[in-house]
Amino acid sequence: MENILGLLRITIQRGKNLAKRDARSSDPYVIVRLGKQKVKTRVMRKNLNPEWNEELTLTIADPNIPIKLVSSVSFCIL
Repeated sequence: MENILGLLRITIQRGKNLAKRDARSSDPYVIVRLGKQKVKTRVMRKNLNPEWNEELTLTIADPNIPIKLVSSVSFCIL
């Protein structure tokens, strides 16, 4: 088991005017990866302006590992 240095809590609030990825709408979600860890928001069915308001938590064992954000649609980090 790795030594845990701390926790990283990320709040995913919302998406605005997301691009359509299906014929009429999109089913957006967000994935955050840190090393071998992967956390994901719930899927918002047929919604181009989703409001997740979800807190995702990752453990930090090595502060030099990059954090990767993956989305089903284009997004902007504020």
